[in-house]
Amino acid sequence: MADSMAALDTREFMMEAAKIKRAAAIERNEPTAIIKPFSEIKPEPITWLWKNRIAIGKLTIYAGDPGLGKSQGTLDLAARVSLGKAFPDGSPCMLGDTIILSSEDDPGDTIRPRLDALEADVSRISIIKGERAPDGSAKPMNLLKVLTFMDAINQIREKGHDFHLLIVDPLDGFLDGGDSNSNEEVRAALDGLCSLAERERFAIVGIKHLNKSKGDAAYRVGGSIAFTAKARSVWIFTKDREKDRCLFLPQKNNLGPGGGGFQYSIQARDTGGIIAPFISWEGSADDDIQDVLNTQRPERKRPAPEQEAIIEVLREASPRHMTTGDIAAVMGKSKQSVSNALGKMKEKGKVIYPGYGQWTIPKEVTPVTSLTPVTPPIGSDETSGVTTDESVTGGSFTAPLAKSVSVSSVTGETIPPSGDDVYTSPEQQTLWENREAVLY
Repeated sequence: MADSMAALDTREFMMEAAKIKRAAAIERNEPTAIIKPFSEIKPEPITWLWKNRIAIGKLTIYAGDPGLGKSQGTLDLAARVSLGKAFPDGSPCMLGDTIILSSEDDPGDTIRPRLDALEADVSRISIIKGERAPDGSAKPMNLLKVLTFMDAINQIREKGHDFHLLIVDPLDGFLDGGDSNSNEEVRAALDGLCSLAERERFAIVGIKHLNKSKGDAAYRVGGSIAFTAKARSVWIFTKDREKDRCLFLPQKNNLGPGGGGFQYSIQARDTGGIIAPFISWEGSADDDIQDVLNTQRPERKRPAPEQEAIIEVLREASPRHMTTGDIAAVMGKSKQSVSNALGKMKEKGKVIYPGYGQWTIPKEVTPVTSLTPVTPPIGSDETSGVTTDESVTGGSFTAPLAKSVSVSSVTGETIPPSGDDVYTSPEQQTLWENREAVLY
């Protein structure tokens, strides 16, 4: 037996030892499972920070794409708790303190002005900057440091204040190097803190970004599904692009009937010389988050700035053509850089290359139902007849070459008088000789 145990690695050895211990306990008739009948468990009502939306002792997630007000929403919560100010639906709010843990926004130039814009009592809102090491230095915080969170709560209570809210922005930023896509590591990071929240009676609101996946809204919260599974309620900040409005909508609520959503906007206020944004709630919304996410119109991809600049240069020059070198000179770019961009734009039909190193932009071609005689330029005493067949769309026609003929209605180019049967450029000759291809 000893030889076989020695051959096992440490993990297997521990597992085997545990089996032997359990087997010995069973043989002695000693219980190994810890059970408790529900007759000994007292029923307890849910305590709400925000009725039917954010529960005391539980994790709530605010999720959304960047720039849509998730952090603004958490600061709005902190401001209301600091003042005991009612929530947007009129439900009461408990007066107390908030602790913020943030890895993205600067406390001085971002968080404080935003709290001032909300007219918060900033003496009741604190930020954890780190954990003090024995040598006096500050160590970074993470969600596993439950004792440090408890110490912060005790400091608040020593001032005679109640503590009601912990904000973590974002949750992914405080996993102590753990993989946010690993269910096991995410649960390990969240379990201790959530147990502390349940014991010490405060709410946790954590920020999460949405991923780019499609389908069920439950899987839109970035990272491991363990974030959504551990949270008792999840709220999405999103934009309804069909109706051009911002929405705060429930994705999940495991604890109650669920409060409805809201429309909102981001406003700004002067806070003593600093213009700071704040969230403004603008009435209820009963939209379904799944429907909103499924009907979002994709943002139109704007052309690269260099391509936009090329199009603008060619538009200014139209109807004249420009060489690659001329375009580069106007833009102040290298000829190679412009040439590369033009090649890509040509493939997408954004520019036309008639030849001879010249470039132009496409022109809209109006469907032709009849052709009329081409008018000579003003001041010209030369004319040319144009024969048309008006009964057939796209019918044949002849247009003998003239010494001075405006053909702008056909090709967008003008051949000014320049002697007998002479074109002003090779491009004009190419366009004229291929005029039927242009029209039809």
